[in-house]
Amino acid sequence: MMPAIALIALQGQLIAMLAAQNAVLAARVAELEERLARLERAASRNSGNSSLPPSMDDQPGRTPPPGKPQRGRRGKRNPGKQPGAPGSHLAWSENPDRTVPHFPRGACACGADLAGAADLGVAASHQEVEIPEMAAAVIQHDVHEVACRCGRVHRAPAPAGTGVPGTVTYGISLQAWCVYLMAAHRHPGAPAARS
Repeated sequence: MMPAIALIALQGQLIAMLAAQNAVLAARVAELEERLARLERAASRNSGNSSLPPSMDDQPGRTPPPGKPQRGRRGKRNPGKQPGAPGSHLAWSENPDRTVPHFPRGACACGADLAGAADLGVAASHQEVEIPEMAAAVIQHDVHEVACRCGRVHRAPAPAGTGVPGTVTYGISLQAWCVYLMAAHRHPGAPAARS
């Protein structure tokens, strides 16, 4: 049998060795916990909570983004005009600017041409609000000169915004339209110039 002092010394060595192993294992556990947290954070990223494109959402291990709420469900507003809100619509015009008649074409089942059939009147009507097509107009500014009785010659001033005599420039309305296309619609310069 081992003397008590030797046993105590052996136990002390064993405790020191176990403490060292415990410290190594604790460090390894901390390292693995940090790695696991990084991997979980990376796996939970999707197009809804990061800058990843939607095409990455269906990769294995990725959490899909939450679905969008459906309209019309309980507790949600229904689409369209809400009850009690004033409505708005395109009003029927009693005096349209232009009326286009549409007649049936072709032949009847009996073989007679429908062009010679008796007109029974309008069966249905539909109105369409249309903006007239715009066309560019060329405006020539003629600056005249006049001679006074005293012999002096006077020339009319050129209208504001016109260029050098003998040149062609764009008018203020067309310039404003181009600025509108490029600024309000973020239309790049080259395509706007072709429009």
